[in-house]
Amino acid sequence: MYYNTKSVSIKLEDADISKGIIKVMPSVFGNLDSDNEMITQGAFKKTIEERGPGSPKNRIKHLWQHDSWMPIGKPNEMEEVTKGLSVLTQFGSDSLSQDKLKQHLDEIITEMSIGFQVINSKKMGTGEDEKEYTKLTELKLWEYSSVTWGSNYLTQAKGMFTPDLLDKVNDRMTKLTKALHNGTYTDETFEQFEIELKQIQEFYNSLIQQPSIDTVNDDKSIDIIKSFTKKINNS
Repeated sequence: MYYNTKSVSIKLEDADISKGIIKVMPSVFGNLDSDNEMITQGAFKKTIEERGPGSPKNRIKHLWQHDSWMPIGKPNEMEEVTKGLSVLTQFGSDSLSQDKLKQHLDEIITEMSIGFQVINSKKMGTGEDEKEYTKLTELKLWEYSSVTWGSNYLTQAKGMFTPDLLDKVNDRMTKLTKALHNGTYTDETFEQFEIELKQIQEFYNSLIQQPSIDTVNDDKSIDIIKSFTKKINNS
């Protein structure tokens, strides 16, 4: 495919909040993902030299949800480190960009993704007893994006009901509720938060109304649902 995306969970390494700058790692090395692909160290070397900050073209952008019409920042620095692709990203001064910066700092956004083209790759594990996978050895990076998991994650949680997975949904709900009560976001972002909270409420209500052996299989899980639903209704 000409254009591919891959997402990873991220934590901010450091930040200069006063200047709207944070450090992120939107791609990691040596991780075999659900596509049976692994990005190797060195895969971004050429694209950084040709398209990264300080290069003649300087074409790589920081987007929101891979939307080329919604740029929210640009890389000030970009380098490969042992663990992955490290980027010092400068957010824009407009309200959308500043909203997304705040969501990173409030840990409402905890995932990033890259948009790229595969230039060189290598099939691995082609022997009889080896699992086949693909090493991505050279990539052309178009952009890196701040992304959310949203309601799709609720579908996954409902199909694979575990207390650990619901803990993640609950954590998301808590951060959204806190942002609604204490945040300084734009009206549009507040509306997006409210929509997602309603999706979470509908998700929990559906589990309580129609529990099944497949989805609810222990007392701890049922207690978690009831506790979370009560918390949502009171928020």
